[in-house]
Amino acid sequence: MALALSAPLVAQPTYAFDPILFEPPAPDGRIDAPLVYDPTDRRLYMFGGQSSGFLNDLWAYSFDQAAWTQLQPAGTPPAGRRGHTMVFDAMRRRLIVFGGQARGFFNDVWEYDLAANTWTEIASVGRRPNTRYGHSGITDTMRDRMVISHGFTDAGRFDDTWSFDFATNTWTEISPTMRPLRRCLHHAVHDPNRDQMLLFGGCASGVGPCPLDDFWAFDLETHTWTQLPREPPGRQFYGTAFDIEMDRMVVFGGDGNGGRLDDVWEYDPAADTWRALAVSDPRPSARSRHQGQFIPGMGIVFFGGNAAEGRTNQLWRFSLAQAPEVTQAGVGNAFNFEGGSVAPGEIVSLFVRNGGPRRGVSSQFGADGVLPFEIAGVTVTWNGMPSPAYFASDGQLNVQIPYEKATESEVELVIDFRGQSSGPVNLPVVASKAGLFPVVFNQDGSINSEQNPAPPESIIIVFVTGQGVTSPPSPTGAYPMDGIFPEPVAEVTVEIGGDAAETLFMGQAPFTAGVMQLNARLGSATGSRVILIRIGQAVSQAGVVVWVQTP
Repeated sequence: MALALSAPLVAQPTYAFDPILFEPPAPDGRIDAPLVYDPTDRRLYMFGGQSSGFLNDLWAYSFDQAAWTQLQPAGTPPAGRRGHTMVFDAMRRRLIVFGGQARGFFNDVWEYDLAANTWTEIASVGRRPNTRYGHSGITDTMRDRMVISHGFTDAGRFDDTWSFDFATNTWTEISPTMRPLRRCLHHAVHDPNRDQMLLFGGCASGVGPCPLDDFWAFDLETHTWTQLPREPPGRQFYGTAFDIEMDRMVVFGGDGNGGRLDDVWEYDPAADTWRALAVSDPRPSARSRHQGQFIPGMGIVFFGGNAAEGRTNQLWRFSLAQAPEVTQAGVGNAFNFEGGSVAPGEIVSLFVRNGGPRRGVSSQFGADGVLPFEIAGVTVTWNGMPSPAYFASDGQLNVQIPYEKATESEVELVIDFRGQSSGPVNLPVVASKAGLFPVVFNQDGSINSEQNPAPPESIIIVFVTGQGVTSPPSPTGAYPMDGIFPEPVAEVTVEIGGDAAETLFMGQAPFTAGVMQLNARLGSATGSRVILIRIGQAVSQAGVVVWVQTP
């Protein structure tokens, strides 16, 4: 069953900065201190950088507690440094630090184990990259590795690209023949949707322009560089991150030809275009040598850097500023799009603008057998009670109506996306709907069609949503457990070609929430037969047919 139906983009969203306020203790203002986010504990990690000296402190910002904590790891920490790479190895829940600069340059590799709260230097295998600073690096999750590129030492600038295998601690040079110009003081981001690393700008002083404005994609499978369109003015020391949910690379500030910048640009890799963003106040002052990091469900945060007030420890969130809006298509049953009301437990499709991530995200049942009540920064509530979410995109949301709404005559729908809320939409609550999934399955599990009809008197399988309250009660958002498949309290009948059909099974479908499975036996009539499902007073839509073969 394909619940994740999409809708086209209608309008470009708008964005804004919001300051993230915190009380001491907090990190000192600093430059060149990279960030990493761990979604498990919802904490942002920051290591090192430069303030009055080269730092090796480790801090974590908790989004749940709205506070910084200076960590005190066991083991010998890395030497203080700036301009290093720090990436996240999610599989092993560790930070990986490479390279950087203090009074000299580094090419060492360190791990910070989040669970054990320990620093350990990693003894890498084989030849390793030169010492360097001002390089770029990403985590290539698909291949379980870190990829770093370019950078410099006092011996000159580099144009090489290397991978560090997390499982074997092995460095491998993966530089192709054709490469972007030698450079430093740039960044790269990972675009997982296209399996590529994006590298922009920087400085090629001594071998080329400084600052640079060129833009490149590194294919992580073929290890080839491709030059992409250039549009933002050249810069170095900028902040950047890739917003996976909005499918955009965002570039903020940096040092340009005329000094520090405060502009914001986004790159759309699907359209291969740049766009300068108009951002409302309040907003950060012009700055450079700050760092960016994508936070799922929130947007991008920027930390620190050089600003007019000096080296800062400010933390800003950059995200959607346009409230979600329910379109004229409104709210409808996810299987037949019938609107006007909702039923307890029903899966509904909400047709929206700016209601979620640009690249649609489907959810999964957790280990407890329950769907998430928030997906990609989207929460849908009915009289304040959140819905389990199946799918979220900027144009369409698929969610389940809580069974708890059965006792209420009307519900108020509100959609929240990254802190922006829609206006309320009020809908009546009915006992049941009868949205029939428009695909019929034969007894052998194959899809029924004119070319693949079912034998007469065989069994067919159909799925319905909107069945209302069940017995025993179905928990909202949960799939059936312990071999118990709750049945609707309302009377259910199946008609095939106008004749009552024998129902052999009726109950909540396995590994679904809000979906009823019906197994019915066909009669002896052949050809195209219309199926109708009645649940209490509700009748399914016309137009769903089963094809029965001629003997």
